[in-house]
Amino acid sequence: MDNFLNIAIDSCFMASDKPRPIIIAILAILYFIVGILGIIAGILVITGGVALDQISEGEGLIELGAGAGAVIIVLSLISLIIAGGFWNGWKIMWYIGVIFTIISLIGGIASIFVGGFIGIIPLIIDIIILWYLFRPNVKAFFGV
Repeated sequence: MDNFLNIAIDSCFMASDKPRPIIIAILAILYFIVGILGIIAGILVITGGVALDQISEGEGLIELGAGAGAVIIVLSLISLIIAGGFWNGWKIMWYIGVIFTIISLIGGIASIFVGGFIGIIPLIIDIIILWYLFRPNVKAFFGV
């Protein structure tokens, strides 16, 4: 049983020995930057909620700021994990990358109807990322 568990973990998280595609490296760096900036933003939202609560004399903005800041920080930590997985070629991150890109693609389609034609830009970016993740050399890097 222990050997089976080790094989399962290695197949999901083992770093690839193949050369890293340049666009995967760029995506990993971008996910890392977004993660770091998101953590900073989450901390600022939490502290902003505290400050606004002091100004508004206890209108409950501490809870709102803490909740929103915590969500931002958790999503930012996920972004950092994805960055590490993309950089190291973890097999499971290819699947997570595809899932997150599809979710973002759906959001991009919805934003076209809600926010206007400018929503086409993230939609095009998501389509390109999804296409790239299915390239043979990228799938080979992730071991998919």
